[in-house]
Amino acid sequence: MRMDEISESPVLSLIDQIFRMRQAGEEVLGLHIGEPDFDTPQGIRDAAYRAMNEGFTHYTSAQGMPDLRAAIARRVSGRHGVAATAEDVVVLPAKFAIYATLLSTVSAGDEVLLPDPTYLFEQPVQMVGARPVFVPLRPDFSLDVEVLRAAVTPRTRLLILVTPGNPTGRLLSREEVEGALNVAREHHLTIVSDETYEPLIYEGRHVSPASLAGGDVPVVTIGSFSKSYAMTGWRLGFAVAPRGVLQRLVKVVEHTLSCQPPFIQKAALWALNHGGPDEDRFRATFRERRDRLLARLARVDGLTTVAPQGAFYVFPHYDLPVPSVRFCTELLAEEKLALVPGVAFGPHGEGHVRISYSSPLPALEDGVDRLDRFLTRHRSAGR
Repeated sequence: MRMDEISESPVLSLIDQIFRMRQAGEEVLGLHIGEPDFDTPQGIRDAAYRAMNEGFTHYTSAQGMPDLRAAIARRVSGRHGVAATAEDVVVLPAKFAIYATLLSTVSAGDEVLLPDPTYLFEQPVQMVGARPVFVPLRPDFSLDVEVLRAAVTPRTRLLILVTPGNPTGRLLSREEVEGALNVAREHHLTIVSDETYEPLIYEGRHVSPASLAGGDVPVVTIGSFSKSYAMTGWRLGFAVAPRGVLQRLVKVVEHTLSCQPPFIQKAALWALNHGGPDEDRFRATFRERRDRLLARLARVDGLTTVAPQGAFYVFPHYDLPVPSVRFCTELLAEEKLALVPGVAFGPHGEGHVRISYSSPLPALEDGVDRLDRFLTRHRSAGR
């Protein structure tokens, strides 16, 4: 069975360990989860409630409701210069959009290029029978276009980019995006651009690959409502795609999810039209947390941290000669602190841990204190 061959993510075993500890009554400080600690804003919740009372509780189009698709198209075209209309948009959860795009663009035995480190795309690639090919990023997590070009083979079909990055928080520069597009153009590749964290950028300018593609490189742009509006449990996002790919995406939705709940789509529409102040508030809060966290991490011996430009993660490198899964397992056991092992994000994530700053400042201060104690203890023990 293909599913039995899918590699298991270290994150799953970590979450299971956290669950068992908490079930036993142990208090675990979790700085591992990629979820805002805010509740969904009241206006969005009220919009969903109104929509339910107005009868938006039935099946709707697999592609998504036209008014929401039009609002999404206005957003990506107005903010990032991505030429799009409502007909270019399909509404579906962002994580599922990755899987649906893989189903729509690659065949068994094809190769998919993944920046390394990056989000957990290895398993979805394997699920469709394709082969993930990791492309090492530079130490500052920038994209080396020549390394990318060298990774292409006759079996390569797809390149996945993430900006801002998870777990690195790094933005792709215009030069990096243009370089990736040139590689895709030379080898007839499709690009998937995961822009889930685009609303959470603190420095630099977001460059969407679709805005520079020029029509000769197919680009699927994926976005989400989860992080920008604290709507993780609502499971809603979107894809903007060329017509041929979009038709396949709609077909995937038709034969799996059927459609997204219409009252949730109405809430998302309200968020796009009225949720700007909430977006700004969340961004300002995360930026303050990032700045405070970076200042505190800079005082920890044994850590090297590249400042993230977006998202809500830092990805420091530690100097102990211990694999990251073991590092996080022992950290959890000794200090009751949960971080994500860097190897979960690709081979070149080894030696790093991901820290989420989607928790209040006192929790972040406490977490770094625990990490500092752990590193000091193990470094003095001569590891």
